[in-house]
This record gives sequence, structure tokens and C-alpha cells, in this order.
Amino acid sequence: MISASGARYQRVQAKDWSEEEEEEEKVTIYLHSASARSLLSRQKRESCVRISASMVLLGIGLYFGFHVLRYGSVEFPGKGSSSKDEKAHHGEGHHHHGNKGAPAHHHERGVYHHAAVISDSEICSSFAKEILIEGGNAVDAGVSAMLCLGVVHPHSTGIGGAVSAVFHSKVLGVTKVLNAYPVESLNLSFGVPSTLQGLRLLHQEYGSLSWAKLFQQPVELARKGFPVDSVLVGAAKEVEAQRAELCPLLCNSGHELKGVGVNATNWKLADILERVSTEMEEASFPEPLARQLAGDLPRKGRQEFVRAVTRQRATLAEPLVTELDRFFLYAAPPPASGGVLTQVVKEAGRLNLSLASISSAKNTSATYRDILNAAQRVYQSRPGFPSPVPWNLQKQSEDKPSNKTSPAGSQVVVIDRSGNMLAMVGSLNSAFGVRFLSPSTGIFLSDFTGRTDSVIHHWACPAVLTSVAGDDLVAMAGAGGSSVPFAVAQMVVNKVYFERSTKEAVSGPCFYLNIGEGGTLHKLVSGVQRDSKIYTLLLQQEPELELVNETSGGVTATMVGIHLGHLSAFGQPQECLYADGY
Repeated sequence: MISASGARYQRVQAKDWSEEEEEEEKVTIYLHSASARSLLSRQKRESCVRISASMVLLGIGLYFGFHVLRYGSVEFPGKGSSSKDEKAHHGEGHHHHGNKGAPAHHHERGVYHHAAVISDSEICSSFAKEILIEGGNAVDAGVSAMLCLGVVHPHSTGIGGAVSAVFHSKVLGVTKVLNAYPVESLNLSFGVPSTLQGLRLLHQEYGSLSWAKLFQQPVELARKGFPVDSVLVGAAKEVEAQRAELCPLLCNSGHELKGVGVNATNWKLADILERVSTEMEEASFPEPLARQLAGDLPRKGRQEFVRAVTRQRATLAEPLVTELDRFFLYAAPPPASGGVLTQVVKEAGRLNLSLASISSAKNTSATYRDILNAAQRVYQSRPGFPSPVPWNLQKQSEDKPSNKTSPAGSQVVVIDRSGNMLAMVGSLNSAFGVRFLSPSTGIFLSDFTGRTDSVIHHWACPAVLTSVAGDDLVAMAGAGGSSVPFAVAQMVVNKVYFERSTKEAVSGPCFYLNIGEGGTLHKLVSGVQRDSKIYTLLLQQEPELELVNETSGGVTATMVGIHLGHLSAFGQPQECLYADGY
């Protein structure tokens, strides 16, 4: 009998020979020919392959579905070459990912999967991380960290000072600059507080958690106390000889400065922060708080101070945008120092920089010398040079500020799991501002007493760098003196032209241009060995170049980025900056 398919078979009857069965059962058996058997065998193999492939694809789909449900992360894979630190999956002392019992997924410290933050304080970075874990975005984390920095580093920032920031959202497709510094000139020796207005405006526009939520940990920290760190002790000792009003916050019962590790509390500031968390509905300084703060000031000028504080507004502006090689640079416009940053980067770009520029000691030293000279030309060409900051004129003539009295500042840079990035810097202009602690509020006021929109704020230099392809996102900031925009520019050059990773972009040789008395530019370098060939060659061209360690440069620089689905956060000097994330 021949079937429709051409297979030949016979029908055979058989009996079931079991003695237990009484009935005869007929069995039909099909005996296929050899060619038919071969055809059927091939069909079976093909079916098995198809089923196996389907099961593999189903397994992969289930794995990624579980991963999204488990971590809820939005990652941005890259297309370019990867760096060793951003691809690393091994090493000691790194954090882990994965289910319990599964092989650990390792990364070096500073590399994370979902969100990353770096700031001047380990405590404040941990606060920001907790906000991110609880569902907050980069703005929420940045605001909480900046409030925290005002508690633990009152010498450099706080709600009595000013703040500058750049916010970038890949999801929303927006990049904005926050300007929150005073623009009025007062006949007072106290600056107008602007930080709260700026933080509130930024949160109203782009925050996700409640305003009050961001104050919880900073309030508790100020009330229960925090360990005084070496940075705060060093700043206090610097101004101690000038009889600054730092007590009772930083003094013991004998009116001596507290040492490193000693607990400090600021109950008055905790009360103020708690009030602000519930009473500050709009992006304006609460008038009752302004009057309370003015009550600690000299009687003359109190009303003027209250009027200026309540009129002070923060603004969200468009950034300066510069197209570089495969990247876009977003920087804060004047009076922030984004213009200085942009000009230095452009001048460096005209040097035809590439990996070959740092391929040998000779090339490297020549390249660094050219970048240093380019930055010097930019600094000296700026309007108003040599004045780096709006110092009070009487204070300037008395104190004669130089390298050692460079303005202070604190920074926080964040990237969240949705690709939102925030780079923010807060400042009191100089260490402890006017060096007066308001007894009823626990607030240090800044010494921004002149018109701050007529000069360049070198401390205000947050920036964001995005690749044209969209696979590389970087946010960066610096804090310190007049060399901040140059320090940030060097990170940009390292990333764009030298194709370095986030970690590498903030390490290695770093040059500083500190403006001294009479506009003298002091040239310094860190990150090289005194007996190295690079330093020897540099000295031949720049005999006045001074070699210092990273902490002597007076500038801290931070960078966070996302590349190939991994988020990273690094800073320099490493001992002054603290990364965290998950």
C-alpha cells in the first residue's frame, strides 16, 4: 500500500500472548521503507532543534523580564570602546548583585548598576543613595545631599549661601541651569541667602519625592550630632586666629576647637530645617525666617536685609552649549564660570589633541604645557581679571586674599537609574562666609555682599557632557578657588580627546591656576612624581611650575557617568570625596 507521501508499508496482525488475557487483541504495525525512515528521522531532528531554540529564547526572555521586575533599572548600552574600570567584573572589596546563592557580580568601588552619587561627605553620599533606593531621582538625592553638606560642612556651604547647578534629563530631553546667588548690592557685611530658593525651585520643577522627605535625615543629623571631620577642623583652624564666631557649634566647654571625630550638634539649624520642610511652599525665602535671622544682625540694616532676602529669586536658565568632537558640553552661563570652562576647552581643542598626544613622556609634557598656556591666556583675557570672586572691598584690603584664602564650596553630583544627572555646587564664597554663626538659627551667612552678576564665580562650574550617539553621559563639578573651571576643563579634555574612562578622567596629572595678589597666576601641578621624566620636561618649559599633592591644589573635582550600562562615580583627591550607589 502506498501512502500519499509515497511511503510504503505493510499491515501485520499480532496477538497478545499473555496468558492472563482471554481476549485476542489485534495490533496494527506500520513497517516503513528505508527512505521513509530517513525522511521521518530528519523531520524529528529539525523539530527538536526548533523546540530547543524556542525554549532557549523563552528562557532568555524570562530572565530579562525577571531582571527588570527585580531591579527596575533603565540602562543605556553603549556602542563605543569600553574602558577597563567600566567593564570590570572582578576585584576585592566590591559590591555584589544577584540572587542569594547565585554567583556574585563584582565591580570595583565607584562602579554601580542603577544609580551613583559622589560628594564631599561620606554621610551625605549615603543619604543621597538612600533617597535613590526609595524611588527618588537625581534632583531629590542632590537636594538632600546639599542640605546634609550644610550641616556637616558649614564652612563651605549651607542655607545662608548660594548654589549653582546643571540638570540634564535624557528621558525628558531637557538641560537646565540653576542660578541661585544674590544679585543685589547691600550696604551690609552679610550676604543674602539664596540656597533654599534654588533648591526649592529645582525640586518643584524636577523632583519626585515630597519636599519634606528630603529634610528628614539632615534634620536628624543636625539634632543628634555628626562626627567632625578633618576638612572641617582644618577650615576652623584657618580662621581661628581671626576670632571667627564658631562657638558653640565647633567649640568644647573650654572654648577650644573640637578635634577630629568629636561629635557636634546644631539644634537651632535642625529646628530651622524642620520648619522650612513644612512651611516653604514656594521658591522664596520664608519671611518669618528672614526676620528671625535678621534679629541676630546689627540693628542698622535689618529691614534692608529682610527686604533683600524675601525679594531674592532663583532662576532656571538655558545652558551654554558647545559641540566638541563627538560630544556636546552643557555649562552654566555667566556669572557662573561656564564661559571660562568653554573657552579653555575650545582652546585645547585647537591643539589637535588625541591619544597620540600622550603616547610618550615627551609628547605628554609638551601637550600639558600647551594646555596650561592655553588656559592662562583664557584667564588673562577675561573681563575683570584678576578679581576671581566678588570680595568685599574693605575685607580685601585688610585680609589681602591669596592662594590660601581661596573661596570654599561643596559639591554633589548624581546620576539616577533613569539617566537623570545633576551636578551642583554650593558656596559661602570663603571659609565660613562672614565667619559669624547666627545664634538663633545656627546659620552661617555668606560674604556675597557685592553685585554678584557683574563678576565671574569661579566656584560655580557644574557641567554635563553627552555623546552625540547618546551612549555616553557625564556630569561633573569642582569646588575650591579660581582654578575650578580649569580643573573641570581638564576632565572634559581627558574624556573627549584622550578617550579616558570616568575614573581616568579625574586622575593623573592635574594643573591649577590660582589667582594671587595683584592678579599673579600661580601654576601648580599634582599627580606626577618629582623625579619623573614628565615633570623634568615640564620644568624646562615652565620653571615656576610648583609640584604639590592633591590636597594642596585647593580644588576638588568629581565626575559621574554612564557607559555600557554601568554607572560610575569618581573624584580627586580621593581622600576628600566619597562615592556611593547601588
